[in-house]
Amino acid sequence: MKLTLGENIRRLRRERNMTQEQFAEALAVSFQAVSRWENSATYPDIELLPAIAERFSVSVDELLGIPEAEKNRQADALLIQYADILNYEYPSADEEQKAKLRDELAKIVKALRRDFSATEAASALFTSFGDIQMQEPILSECRLLAEAILQRDPNNYAVISGFSQIEEDGRIEDFLDRYSTSCDTSRDSLLLERYLLRGDAEKYEPLRQKELYNTIRDAISWQRFNSMNSGDIKESVERIKTCLGIIHTFEDETPTAKRPVSCDGTPDCWIFEKVWHGLRLSCREAVLGETEEALTVLEDVIGLFEKAENLPDGAKIKSSRFLPDLSWSKTVTEFDWGKSFHFNALEQRCWTFPFGAKDVLDALTNTKGWAWFDPIRSDPRYQNCVERIKALVDTGKA
Repeated sequence: MKLTLGENIRRLRRERNMTQEQFAEALAVSFQAVSRWENSATYPDIELLPAIAERFSVSVDELLGIPEAEKNRQADALLIQYADILNYEYPSADEEQKAKLRDELAKIVKALRRDFSATEAASALFTSFGDIQMQEPILSECRLLAEAILQRDPNNYAVISGFSQIEEDGRIEDFLDRYSTSCDTSRDSLLLERYLLRGDAEKYEPLRQKELYNTIRDAISWQRFNSMNSGDIKESVERIKTCLGIIHTFEDETPTAKRPVSCDGTPDCWIFEKVWHGLRLSCREAVLGETEEALTVLEDVIGLFEKAENLPDGAKIKSSRFLPDLSWSKTVTEFDWGKSFHFNALEQRCWTFPFGAKDVLDALTNTKGWAWFDPIRSDPRYQNCVERIKALVDTGKA
């Protein structure tokens, strides 16, 4: 990679109408040093790079001229590191370790702000929040990252929506005054108003059904549910059952003794919610000593996932009774690490969350983030569920 640091310093300085002397004075160096930098005779001390980047309101990567693809790769790696700590290391850590991990998480957020605030990974950080991010020093770093992104893109919905969930009470009104709007101007909302005023029921009804699906899905999503979780396991079980009960009521389904989650074992547009709420319900019942209930839920969930996984790409699934105009089909996506699938109603631009067998296998075999499965891991029925998911991965279907 060709280093263009000197050229970039000269360009950025001139864009800001600064002389070499003015720039040197701001950094407490000689103008001769600046001249040597710009002519690539020497390079600034590495400790000066953050100060130079801050002076020009750019990232260190931009200052160095690192290609966009490389920046995105580095930003994605930071986001993965952040998620791994949050999902796997933090839940099983003791209080002293958690304090250190919060410091580490804050450093990752700071790195994203300093060097990668213009990347998709920086915005993606705000798509999932919980009580951990409401604690210092993470909150302060998230606030600075949000401001950095919104300076570039003041209409970034993911950042506005995500950060408004964790900002402290004393600051939220100021944040909303600056970045919220008085009306929803999203594509679907504008089209709903258009079709309603024109009396176009044929176009209005599918959009209304999409809004209904998304509203229910958001209301029972794990992220929203988890943020209200008090930490009491019995209360957590009841909340999960409530979320599943909402789906069952909406679909007019009746849970059975053998199928407490899927009801009839048929994949539908609630596949993601049923599988992940089911896995969380199973591990919590396991830690409460409800072994039979935990294993029954797990077997039901694994059976449901197997049926969905084995459907061919493009296969149609049953429609919801309240969403008759949303025609759902399966879409398989290949990634470097494997395959995932989701169901979508393409005409209405509506889809379920994507996931794959490797995600489910990780939940069953990861002893940190899913430690509550420990009481039943040695049970033959549990091991059979693991082997069934491994088979999907090993045969290349995942």
